[in-house]
Amino acid sequence: MARLPELCPGPPPAAPLQFGPVTLVPGRKGGRYPYCHSLVLTGEETWVVDPASDQDYLRTLARSRRVTRVFISHFHEDHLKYHHLFPEATFHVPQAEAAAFASLAAVFELMGLTDRRFRDYWGQTLKKEFRFPPLNPLIPYAPGERFQTGGLTLEVVPAAGHTPGHSCFHFPRQGVLYLADVDLTPFGPWYGDLASDLDAFEETLVRLGRIQACTYLTAHEQGVFDYQGFQAGLAYFQAVIRDREERLRAALAVPQSLPQLVARQLIYPKWKEPLFVYEHMEAQMLMKHLARLRKQGAVEETPLGYQAV
Repeated sequence: MARLPELCPGPPPAAPLQFGPVTLVPGRKGGRYPYCHSLVLTGEETWVVDPASDQDYLRTLARSRRVTRVFISHFHEDHLKYHHLFPEATFHVPQAEAAAFASLAAVFELMGLTDRRFRDYWGQTLKKEFRFPPLNPLIPYAPGERFQTGGLTLEVVPAAGHTPGHSCFHFPRQGVLYLADVDLTPFGPWYGDLASDLDAFEETLVRLGRIQACTYLTAHEQGVFDYQGFQAGLAYFQAVIRDREERLRAALAVPQSLPQLVARQLIYPKWKEPLFVYEHMEAQMLMKHLARLRKQGAVEETPLGYQAV
């Protein structure tokens, strides 16, 4: 089995970093869940991207400036945690996921939640910890759409896979590309919702790799990459997908049911409470690999479970 390439992540930003009119605001806990790094965009107006970084910083911003627009890269809760701090703003959300910003049922559908225990738990978590649903008005944006304020242009770059509407934001004049949850972290790519798409994620990695920028920003952990680090991170993400698939095929030397595969914890070596959250994500990600391997004829489903051919 091929070894994963080395990935030596740098530390997360310790303080806001400015790239012309684009400011990266570090998320708490190094931008780890339930936080993410945010962007503050300054032109004729002040805009915010993914308001889930630091409550004190964003509250001060809301009190000192009028934030007119908030852009959300995708529907996951750790990208909108502090949306309530901007009651006067218009919220721009991905067209493909617009319903999930207003309806718990739509969130559950995208996630693939059918277990009532999980649905009850997640519904209460979203309401209590993330103040779901986000504020209105909500305006869906389309892939390729552009928004301008002063000398700043925000271009929506479709980046499906993580979620159906997951989007990156390109600031061409500043040479900055915000990658959102193509976050280039050691864990690798995440595709643990029912609506996540492994093939689309791989296509996204290829397409993003063709975008030339000076600075690449992500929503979690290290947060800031130059071109060389960005390309190394993309290659690592691609290698992680291959590694997961190889380890799954090795596990299928003997027949395994999906629950048996989930119990092996091939994706998440360490689970936390509540365990059913990790069981769900593990199963969703494994099922995407299993579906692809079956389509390729590399795995078959037998009466005893899945088995490598």
